[in-house]
Order: sequence, then structure tokens, then C-alpha cells
Amino acid sequence: MTTFDAGDVTLSEVEEYVWEIAREDGMNTPARVLASEDLLEAIADDDTLQQIRNVTHLPGVVEHALCMPDGHQGYGFPVGGVAAIDAENGCISPGGVGFDINCLSGNTDVLLEFGRHRRIRAFSSAVESERALVQTDADETPSDVRLFTETSNRTVHEVVTGTGDTVEATADHPFLTPDGMVELDDLSPGDEVFQRQFEGLPDEEPPEFVVLDERDFVDEDPQLVRALKERDLLPLLSTDDAFARLLKLVGFHTGDGSFGSGSQTWFYADPEDCEAIRDDIAALGFTPSKVYERDRQHSVGGNEFEVTEYSVRSTSNAFGQLLRRLGAPAGKKTQSDFTTPDYLDRLADWQVALYLSAFFGAEMSAPAAVSAKNFVAPSVSHNRNVEVAEAGETFLREVMDYLNGMGIRTNALETVEHGSNAAGETVRYRFGVSSEASNLVRFLSTVGYRYNREKRRTSALATAYLKTKEQHIEERARIAHEAKAMADGGASISEVKASFDVNDRFLERSVYEGRDGRPRPAADFPDYEAFVDDVETRGLAVATPVDSVTELGEKSVYDIGVTHDEHNFVANGFVVSNCGVRMVKTNLTYDDVAGREAELVDALFDAVPTGLGGGGVVTGDAETMTGALERGLDWAHEAGYATRDDLKHCEDGGYRPDADPSKVSQKATDRGRNQLGSLGSGNHFLEVQRVTDVYRDDVAAAFGLSEDQLVVLIHCGSRGLGHQVCSDYLRRIEEEHADFLADLPDDNLAAAPAGSELAEDYYGAMCAAINFAWVNRQLITHQVRETFADVFDTPWPELDMELLYDVSHNIAKRETHEVDGEEREVFVHRKGATRAFPAGHPEVPEAYRDVGQPVIIPGSMGAGSYVLRGGDESMERTFGSTAHGAGRLMSRTQAKREYRGEDVQSDLREHEHVYVKAESGATIAEEAPGVYKDVDEVVRVSDELGIGDKVARTFPVLNIKG
Repeated sequence: MTTFDAGDVTLSEVEEYVWEIAREDGMNTPARVLASEDLLEAIADDDTLQQIRNVTHLPGVVEHALCMPDGHQGYGFPVGGVAAIDAENGCISPGGVGFDINCLSGNTDVLLEFGRHRRIRAFSSAVESERALVQTDADETPSDVRLFTETSNRTVHEVVTGTGDTVEATADHPFLTPDGMVELDDLSPGDEVFQRQFEGLPDEEPPEFVVLDERDFVDEDPQLVRALKERDLLPLLSTDDAFARLLKLVGFHTGDGSFGSGSQTWFYADPEDCEAIRDDIAALGFTPSKVYERDRQHSVGGNEFEVTEYSVRSTSNAFGQLLRRLGAPAGKKTQSDFTTPDYLDRLADWQVALYLSAFFGAEMSAPAAVSAKNFVAPSVSHNRNVEVAEAGETFLREVMDYLNGMGIRTNALETVEHGSNAAGETVRYRFGVSSEASNLVRFLSTVGYRYNREKRRTSALATAYLKTKEQHIEERARIAHEAKAMADGGASISEVKASFDVNDRFLERSVYEGRDGRPRPAADFPDYEAFVDDVETRGLAVATPVDSVTELGEKSVYDIGVTHDEHNFVANGFVVSNCGVRMVKTNLTYDDVAGREAELVDALFDAVPTGLGGGGVVTGDAETMTGALERGLDWAHEAGYATRDDLKHCEDGGYRPDADPSKVSQKATDRGRNQLGSLGSGNHFLEVQRVTDVYRDDVAAAFGLSEDQLVVLIHCGSRGLGHQVCSDYLRRIEEEHADFLADLPDDNLAAAPAGSELAEDYYGAMCAAINFAWVNRQLITHQVRETFADVFDTPWPELDMELLYDVSHNIAKRETHEVDGEEREVFVHRKGATRAFPAGHPEVPEAYRDVGQPVIIPGSMGAGSYVLRGGDESMERTFGSTAHGAGRLMSRTQAKREYRGEDVQSDLREHEHVYVKAESGATIAEEAPGVYKDVDEVVRVSDELGIGDKVARTFPVLNIKG
């Protein structure tokens, strides 16, 4: 018997193209891989074989766990994995449908909203309540945490950067770099990663007390009290998120706000900072104004000049009175006797920092270089009339005391000058934050500035520079110490110089003259201004070179997921991350589009939303979402986006009756709301193709396919909604069935026992997500039909733009199959696999029942795709399944390293006459033809095994990527 040795896994060839992993301890069945030897070589390059073996440990697995010819590594199940699990005594697994987990060690700090950080291992009790900060291209935004996972015994690596920052993560964890998200395994010393230099303060639980209640407003109109109570602002507790927002607003208003006539409350800031203030006012339940702009004349020292002032206001008396009672000074501040609010003494440091940082955003100077490589102390100046000067001095001393209590040293308070205003004599006080490097870094990285994006950007650059400079000096100090030790041990100066790659004079001084204190930076160490000119930034993140990546061994690791479409969060300062197919026929031929490819690709790109974010064909209001989730293509037909024939030519008629929208979380619904009718990103695409080969004339005729015919392939799924459904139920499974998971070899298998309430809930939610995916592809089809009609100036029905078939890829379905000679109901999990029912099966649409279900196998942009039919052997061999595509050979990260999107795009156009358009060059590089297995070989194995028979081959004419 032929065997194949793949490290810890040995396979035996039981027949041609069928390789078996024998049943061992813990396995409920053998595992089988369907592949030629060439494909098996590729499959064995990652963890696919171990993962399909792990699948056999799931309770209730029958016959064999299977890996299709396009299999490659996933999470839990491999992509291309198929398993039938007893529907009564087994389980159902979100891992068998699809979710992604990448992991960090438990001591990693995650940056949260309101300037806090929390250890990632402590998220299990806070996953529903916390909001992590997501890095965007322009700034940052808080996002709900949707997922928390813990996995034992994963190999972790330590990443160290030029700033001295470190993080521990698994090799597959993605890091944000100037080239996009790159997995750690693909990072090398010298590569750059983006880091947030603001780390915040520990997420200390503040003592709970009532800050304000109705008694504080006894002199006000009861309507004002009612307005505050309706917004859950009375009673106001120290632990409320609303209080955290109010701390910021009070701090900034103390520095750069005013109370106007009537009930007006004004804030003055740059336009983008006014928008941030508006967001917080709105989050409290009040309606902020637009951002106002006006030109104002100023006179300083006899010099007249004009400035443009920007502001935002609230006209709510309730809001203004709330700020007053929280300590925002009323009237002219120079004449007021205000100090810091009394309640600050009772708060956690991170809460005090909210107040201080907002005040500093308004009043403190930004970090600035006083010389080429050193910084001047950021300072605050504060004026009071002499009658209230003591209160002004007290205010600044209290601010200094709070900073000192957080480990941030300040310079002495000084009286700068005496002056005058309309009310009389004034005194000006000033203090600064000590500019010693480590102290300045602590201030900028833990308190810093709020409502002032420019100061925050400057802080990030200054912090990165100071930390890089400190690492440089420490390295020089190490070299000086080792050089002196070598000389003291008898080494000659020439031997010392040969041991270090530094300036000879530096080594001579270290050996002969000794050193008084730490060395200075080398002459070639960049000045701050040169550093700023050279470094790349993204929002508030700074690109920093990797110094080293070191394997540490196995640890328990953790991950969280966020709802924001950027799918990243900030861990130890590092920015890290967080379907199906249908074919539409036409009566056009390749000659009809030749010469018009650019016109058509542009028109389709404009008509079909693509990319990671929101934006779809329809707005997903409550009625629309319920209809799509509950009734699938029936809803699309009623809404005018589908024909009755579309429903007849779709798997299950485009409708899963077991769908239960009530089991889909609001979070998942919200993610899908603006994505109905959009491609998304990754390997999802829209491709116009021509039929190049027909292999079975009778089946092709039944499918309505002929050589040189134009067809349209649409590959996409349920977008963020489906991902959220998986994440939601993974978390519930971990919480409710931890004992069930304890016996599995991989937590990512994530299964709920069949018959349990959770299993039924998940199945209802998953079926709703399937309905959503069918509607999503149908809306794209609608846009494609309308676009073809416009470009070819012919109504789309006259172009015979009929749906050939729509088949799902990532799904678990309750089906009946023959197992051990008797009919049994099983959950068939197809993760990156597709249904392939043969001729005569009652679930094949009537139009195709005599020839078999259409099966669509997308290939790469340069290799073409295939139309198959369900083979006669599919029910016996694979529970009616076959491959779903070519299968990746390399990760997206590796693809972006090996290919340039622009080059791929140009080569395809020049050599293959394929027009490609995408949101970015990186997306094209990720999907370059060379990153995929040979689709011809994948389909050949399917055909030879009789699980999916070749009918026709297509080749791209134009392609749109998300």
C-alpha cells in the first residue's frame, strides 16, 4: 500500500486519489483526503492534515471527515473540510462553517475607550461591555468587542521594535504595516509595523458613588430634571460611561469654552476637534450645533492680525447646567475662583486623566524640540485677576499634584508676569511637565491631550523619537561597557574595535578615558525634524522597524474581535487584526464585448459596492433586514430584485425555512444593515467570463452553456453579518458548553451538542445568514443586469441574463444520508466546500434534475473557472460534496510580498487580455494567479472520483475585486 508521510501524520492510499488517516485514540472515524499526489504535497505544507484529523474527534462524526482537493489550513476545520455529524447525538460547529482567530499572549494590554488598557486575558468577563480602540486611516474610533477566545498550547513569538516595545503573538497574528496587514510569520527584522504610542492607564475599577442627583437641581425647572433623567444622566454615577464623557467636556470647557447668553454652551477648537466634541455631546443625548466658522480680529503687543475661529455649541439648558455643577466655571474665568472639581479626588487615575488631558488639549503647549535632539517642557499658562489669584494658584497646584500622583514629574510653579484686563490687575502662572525623556514619554503616552488631534499627532511622533533615541543610547552604553570589559581582560584596542560596528573614537574613549554618565547619541543619529520627515504615519500610529522576532515556546493565547469594519485593535501599542457563488448567463459572445472591456469593467465597478466597509444596493431598515433574513429570495422577488426563475435556479430555492431572525444578534444585524448588495473584500469577486471549452454537450445544453458565450460569476457571502453570527455563537458555546469543548483537541472546533437550545439557536441564526447571503448576491445580480442593459443598450431580459445556479460554500445543513446502510439525519458541515447532488436527487432543481446539480468552481484570475455537475459518486463518497475553488497556496501576506498589484493587473491585461479593477493594488496582489493551486488539477481529481463531473470551462474577460 502506498503511504504518504507528512510529519506527524501518515496517510495511506486506499484507492487512486483517496488518502486515509487511520483512526487512532480519540478519533471517532478515520479522516480522508481526496487529492492527487501533487495536490497532497501542497495540502501537507500547512496544518490542514492535523485539522482534518482533529475534526474526527467531534462527537457524532460518521464515516469519514473529508478534505476536498482544494483543502488548506483554516481554524478548527480546514478550508475544504466536510463532515457529517449525527443530528440527534452529535453536534453542530460554527468552526465547521467559518471564523478566524489569531492569538496574543495573556499579558498583552489592549487599548480601550477613555484612555484605559486592560490585559487581554481579563476580557472574558467584559466582552459585552468593553469598547476597544480601532485604528483608522485618519484617527481612532471605539468599537464594541464581539468575541473573546482562549486557546491553550500555542507557540508564540516575541516581537521587539526599535522603540523597545514588545508583544507576544502566534505566527499567524496579523500586524498593521505600511503594506497592510501582515502575519507575524512574514515579518523580519527591518520590516516596519505601525504602533500607537499612547498606551493609556490601567483599567482600574473606580469607586461607585453618586456624583449628581435630583437634589443638585432643586432650584431648576422640573422639566430640566426630567430631560436629564430621560437621558439616564440622573442620578449620575461615577461608573457611568456618560460621566467619562462629561469629564472630558468639563476639562476642555475649563480651558477653551464659555457659557453664552440664554442656555448656550460653547466650545472652541479646530474643525476636526469640534467634530469629536459634537460626537460626545450627541452620545449624551443632546443635539449639538454644526461647526461654526468666523474670522476674528486680534491685537497682541500692538500687532493686529486676523484668525479663523471654529466652534460648536449646545443650546440645551440641561446640558449647560450639568456642566456647571460638574465644575465648568461660569462667567469670566480670570475673575472666577474655581479650582479643580472636588470629586476628582475620589476617581480612578484614568478618569482624572480624562479631565486633565482635555484641559491640556485646550491649554497646554504641544511637545516641541528645543534643540536638534531634545525637547522643551510642555507648559500651561493660567491667568487670574489678583482678587482670585490664590484660587488660580491652587487650581494649577492641584493639576500638578494629580500628575505627580500618576508618576509624572512637573517643574516648579512660577509666577510669570503681572498684567491687566478690563477688570483690573492680573497674575499669570505657569508650570511645565519635566522634559527628561522618560518622564515626557510617560506623560505623552498615558495622559497627553484630548480634543486636539494635532497635539496628539505630535505627541505620537515625539514619543516614538524619544523611545528610539533611548534604545539607541542604551545600546551604546552596552557597547561601552563591553568594550571596557574586553580591554580590562587583556584584549588589544584593535581587537575591541573589530568586535563592534561603531565609531573608533567612541570605543577609544570608552576604554581609555572612562565615561561620566551615559553616552550621547551618535553623530549620525537623526535629529527630531529629520526623523519626522522620514517616518511614515497612519492616523495616530507611527511606523517603527522590527528589531527581532524570537520564538518563546507554547503558552495559552487569547484573542478578541471588534465590530468595526477595520477589524483591528491596539495591543501593547501594536495595531493588530480582527460565501457562495452564482453564475448568470447571457446570449452575448466574446466578440460583443471585445474592445469595450474597459467601459464594462468601469461601469460594473461603479454599480457594485466593493471593499471592507459599508455601502450596499439597498438601505437595510428593520423591515428589509427582517425580510432578507427570514425569507431570502422570496423577499427579493417581492421587492422587485429577482424573478421567479431566479428562485427556481438557486440552491434550496434561495430560502432556508429554518431561519430565525430573532436568533441573530442586534450587533450582527447592524453589521449587515449597510452591506446588502456588496462584494466585500478578500477572495470575493465579480467576473465576466467566456466559455472556452465544453466537455459534456448534453449537460451543457441543459445548463444553457455554449462555447464563446459570455457569463458572469459572482462570488461573495453574508458579509459582516455572517461573521458576527459565528462570533456570537462561538462565545456562547465557550460559556455554556465549556465541558463539551474540554475533550476536543482544538478549542476552535467550537461545537454545541445536537438537540441543545444553543445548537437550535445557532442553526436558526445560521440559516438566516444564508438567506441574507442569497439576497446579497441577488442584489448584485440586479445591478449587473441593469449595467449590462445600459452598456449594451438592450433590456437585460433580451440579453437572456438568466441565473444558471447559486450554490453555497460555507454552510452546515441538516440533510438525510445513508450511513451504515440506513437513512440518518446529519448536519453536513461544508467549510470551503460545495454541495454536489447527482442527477435524480429530489433537491436538485427540476430544470436540472435529469443531469445533476450545477457546481461552480472558481479559479484564479489567470486560470479560469469550471462548471461541473454533481457526480454519481458524490453521495456515497462525500455526502454530496466537492471542492469550492482552486485553494490557496500562500497566505495573503506572502502574496503581497511576492507580487505587486499593479504588475499583476498589467500582466493580466497585456498577456491574457483580462481587465482587472479593485479598491487597491494590495487586493489584486493577494489574489494573483500564482497564489492558488492548479484549478485544472483540483477539477480533474473531482471528475476522476465522480463527485463532480466537468461540464464546461470558462476564462476571465474582466474582473472586479473587493
